Amino acid sequence: MDLKEIRQIIELMKRNDLSLFHLEREGVKIKLRRGADFDGVPAVAPGVPALPVMVAATVQGTPAAPPQSPPPPVTNGTHILSPMVGTFYRASGPGEKPFVNVGDSVDENTTVCIIEAMKVMNEIKAEKRGVITRVVVEDATPVQFDSPLFEIQPA
Repeated sequence: MDLKEIRQIIELMKRNDLSLFHLEREGVKIKLRRGADFDGVPAVAPGVPALPVMVAATVQGTPAAPPQSPPPPVTNGTHILSPMVGTFYRASGPGEKPFVNVGDSVDENTTVCIIEAMKVMNEIKAEKRGVITRVVVEDATPVQFDSPLFEIQPA
């Protein structure tokens, strides 16, 4: 299952006001839940709304790593947001040069990071033009759907 399929399922859930989607096939198990009444999901902070869609996934019986901490607060400026739940990586491999650094100009097709989800490395594009002003997430840490990854000054 790739990012495009997951996005299509999320859109289907939104359009049809579904709160739960569960699929098992070929050793892959995916469960999507929408809403605020999740079992075991910690509150982010008082007054901060829950994310609209949470994804919990297991592959061949191995649970995906749960997020270790809530996403950092969103500050002024435009952000590049995570399109999925997974583990954020700034570079293509250990010891490799990061895809982007603070001060780098990006456009819609610039790869800014990788998010590993269900043992698949997904290249994430900036999808907007601008200059990276801040890296919001630490390398090799879990991220949630729609959490900010980079702060960007629009061009």
